[in-house]
Amino acid sequence: MKSCNRLHVGIFVNDRNANILRFIRCLTFWGMRFSPVWRDELESLPASGIDVLLLPGGWYGIGRVPGQDQYVVSATAADKRQGAAVRRFVRNGGGLVGVCAGAFNVVWLGLIDADISRTSGAGIHSLEMVQASHPLLKGVARRAVGRKDRRWQAVPVMRISGPVFFPKDSQTLIASYDWEQRLGAVLAADADRGRAVAVSPHPERTEHDSGLCEVPLAPLMPVAVLLRNALLWAAHREVPAPK
Repeated sequence: MKSCNRLHVGIFVNDRNANILRFIRCLTFWGMRFSPVWRDELESLPASGIDVLLLPGGWYGIGRVPGQDQYVVSATAADKRQGAAVRRFVRNGGGLVGVCAGAFNVVWLGLIDADISRTSGAGIHSLEMVQASHPLLKGVARRAVGRKDRRWQAVPVMRISGPVFFPKDSQTLIASYDWEQRLGAVLAADADRGRAVAVSPHPERTEHDSGLCEVPLAPLMPVAVLLRNALLWAAHREVPAPK
């Protein structure tokens, strides 16, 4: 296994106003190497040298023009080429991690099979552990000591109108928004030789950070390690045990 600080993350930059500074803060903190991947560079993605592509939040489509009805797909020729390039990158062994709008795209690209419900709402939500032993949840899942009604503690995380997933394969559901494990929040799956992760909330944000402007100086929330784990796992790297 290569060490964590050798991981090369490509951060997708949809436009000059892309809100990626919080992700850069996290990657820098974890000692990960990163570089921007602009929309017009997606078609050369297999040759870009990155291990994993990170799709941040915002509102955009890869392989399509996102519309009000997600089941009515329109796409330009360039959209189709870019979507095909991302799928090829993953299926040939690359990693893909999508957060919020990026998570929509992981599913839209067909790399994880799920239905999506769009519902607005910003603020702290609770993550319920579904597969607590999955590498994505190392350092995230904690036993609910002394509780008889649950095995795992709920984990607070910032959500900003992220998707709610209904996965076709229950084995891809890693964490949910509800106790009954019906409202999917985090999905992960193999895709041929590669791996894909869809994260509905924003683990890179801090507790009171639901805005779009400056990066807060508050410490990262404990759930931030979910993003680190997702990047490592998607890139076929070892996820370290919690300290």
